[in-house]
Amino acid sequence: MLPLFHDFEGRSVVVVGGGSVALRKARTFAEEADVTAVAPEFADGFDDLECELIRRTLEAEDAPEVVADAFLVVPATDDGRLNDAVAAAAREADCLVNRVDERGDVVTPSRAESDRITIAISTRGASPATSKYLRQQIEPLLERADPMVALQADLREELQAADESSLGERRRALWRVLEDEEVWEHLEDGRHEDAKACALDLVESLE
Repeated sequence: MLPLFHDFEGRSVVVVGGGSVALRKARTFAEEADVTAVAPEFADGFDDLECELIRRTLEAEDAPEVVADAFLVVPATDDGRLNDAVAAAAREADCLVNRVDERGDVVTPSRAESDRITIAISTRGASPATSKYLRQQIEPLLERADPMVALQADLREELQAADESSLGERRRALWRVLEDEEVWEHLEDGRHEDAKACALDLVESLE
């Protein structure tokens, strides 16, 4: 499988199931997508989400109707036969499928996030615990790197506006800034202007 970040703004996602796993999936996609959850009962927490709840007991033959017009479908019940039927109907309708009981077309990875950085971690379903452990180890590094992302964005804009150096030269200059301990120290101390001045000195020294 290839890792891919996808914009779900305005996309329709159907979650079939009302348990804790279905809730976790609905919460993930509801950050951007228009989520509909279908189940006879819903666990506590569903009412707090911005999604449509349809209380309905489904049979396998109902699957094509439920997945119609969806972009992605999540079969998340404890009934393997119903999950199979929902997944099959979704694929027949050219929908992506994110199964919770086996590997589907789409895997939702563990995410390590800060304000400016998102890293997706997946063991391809082999060890969710390892994914969680790695996420916990990585998250502090992302918080440290956030100010560098902002600085690099500023430098890229200035270098592109100058339009005097080649793409390769700009990349080397930005990498030099990333490797400079003094720049990092300024950022960690909250001295962003000092960090930028130091970075610009480094860029000019390469010209």
